[in-house]
Amino acid sequence: MAALTGCQDEEAETVVAAEVIRPVKLFTVPDSAETNLRRFPANVLASEEAVVSFRVPGEIVSFPVKPADAVEEGQLLARLDDRDFKTELMLRRTDYELALRDFDRVKKLREKQVLSQSDYDNAQARVKSAKAALKLAQDRLADTVLVAPFSGRIAQTAVENFQYIQPQQTILVLQDNNTLDISIQLPESILNQVDQTKVDQAYRPLVTFAGNETSYPVTYKQHTTQATPGTQAYEVVFSLDVPDDGQTIYPGMGATLHMDMHKILPHLVDEETYLLPVTAVLVNDATGTAQVWVYRDGAVTPVDVSKQGVSADGISVSGALQPGDQLVMAGLNQLRPGMKVKPLERERGL
Repeated sequence: MAALTGCQDEEAETVVAAEVIRPVKLFTVPDSAETNLRRFPANVLASEEAVVSFRVPGEIVSFPVKPADAVEEGQLLARLDDRDFKTELMLRRTDYELALRDFDRVKKLREKQVLSQSDYDNAQARVKSAKAALKLAQDRLADTVLVAPFSGRIAQTAVENFQYIQPQQTILVLQDNNTLDISIQLPESILNQVDQTKVDQAYRPLVTFAGNETSYPVTYKQHTTQATPGTQAYEVVFSLDVPDDGQTIYPGMGATLHMDMHKILPHLVDEETYLLPVTAVLVNDATGTAQVWVYRDGAVTPVDVSKQGVSADGISVSGALQPGDQLVMAGLNQLRPGMKVKPLERERGL
């Protein structure tokens, strides 16, 4: 009986000891470089885009390009039937030549004081009018040929060959295929903290695309000073040279811009600042300082930290922390220095 009683006492002590070691939910402190890296959804835009159209009406008789074709500056895009325009040019040239001959006769008669000054002025005006009409006819004939204003790629076509079109009717859309724009919406909370004199001008953010892990550097191009309607964000545009590694990137595609905030806000962002869950930081009532509880070797220890800011992603703190440290995330007001705890392990399926 004594032996049995002794065993029961030992088991009771074991149970009591086991009950003291409470489970806690832990959070691993990330690398500060990863914390400072922000990711923004981005859109791919054409850096240069032109809606190409004819300035004169007519029937298309040549349309040698199609969507996705690459074209060079000055290359033929479309041509109209120019018979009527050539006839008009001949008539205007004839009128101009006739006006010149009439003016020569009037000029000689004026020199002999046979005709009045008003007759001379009228003849001179007819020459100028005929010359302007001739120049207009020449321009209209030249406008029957549509060439690429710059080198690029045909984004889309809006007409078919042998179709009759009107002036200013969209024929095709031409986009630059050497440079792309990467557009993001930068929140007001970040933009209003940017000090242009302290930004690292040599820094180039990286952009990635779905289905491809390769990242490409981009260069700042411009930003708007008016918020996007319905948001408190401003459009910021970066330039990207079209990759030569075979990656297909077209305007309209989605992308992700990776920006190191330490390069953009060096006066506000510290390399030793860590982004933590709000529940992992507790203010000590006795000292008024913020603390986190670090889990090491089965026990917890309080560590003082300084709060740098709070956002939707968590709370930024600085202090004697290291990447990889494990912090307690819940029940901080029930902890005490040196208290034995164990990581909370959820059962499979929970």
